[in-house]
Amino acid sequence: MSAHSDLARELFKQGYNCSQSVFAAFCDETGLDTETALKIASSFGGGMGRLREVCGAVTGMFMVVGMKYGYTDPSSKNAKAEHYELVQDLAKQFENENGSIICRELLGISIKHDKPIPETRNDNYYKKRPCAELVEQAARILDGYIISKRMEEKTMMKIAVASENDMVTEHFGHCANFNIFEVKDNQIVKFESIPNPGHRPGFLPNFLNDMGVNVIISGGMGSGAIDIFNEKGIEVIVGASGNAKAAVEAYLQGTLKFTGSVCHEHQHHDECGE
Repeated sequence: MSAHSDLARELFKQGYNCSQSVFAAFCDETGLDTETALKIASSFGGGMGRLREVCGAVTGMFMVVGMKYGYTDPSSKNAKAEHYELVQDLAKQFENENGSIICRELLGISIKHDKPIPETRNDNYYKKRPCAELVEQAARILDGYIISKRMEEKTMMKIAVASENDMVTEHFGHCANFNIFEVKDNQIVKFESIPNPGHRPGFLPNFLNDMGVNVIISGGMGSGAIDIFNEKGIEVIVGASGNAKAAVEAYLQGTLKFTGSVCHEHQHHDECGE
């Protein structure tokens, strides 16, 4: 049991549907206010509007991880694949515990598309329906993932290098691509290269922050971009050159330091990301 699973069960007992109960229980994690969360999830109860398809408790889980860990770059196949893998893993956990993620199968009914009018909530309803237990269980599965993710993040680091193919570029804002290195226990464990999504004031620091980047390495960068990174708690290393992977390895060894290569001229500001 957890605070989230208790709250999910309580919300269901108050009359909210299964999806609302799970999704709204995690407002402290998603940053949504309760009213907004309840509205977003309102269509998914009863296996998608009582169509008896995917259980609303399961879709509630999916929406929580979408809000917390979802991708925003449509060109990143890796981000899509990672997120879909997470969704499938959560579904598998739920299915392993309950035999299905389909509403009608969980309820033991043969109706595929049920009437839109919901049943009256009374003692008999709660006795014959497993839904209160299912929303509690979904919240518990979700809590388990969030906790394990936080523990993993304590030992994980994501480093972005503003690059021209495999080489560190001089100008952060106009780089061709960002080489992203995931590091665990001071060792590179994963790599991907993503194209620069476009240069406009203030965009790239927020874009990289949304990707979970902890460190940005570049040849040069405008002071405005550096300030935004610093506000978000992202370490900035400028003055780097050469091979991007070698720069990351030097950083991990403690030999790559901030050199103060900040661009101050107006033309350079535009090129370097302000």
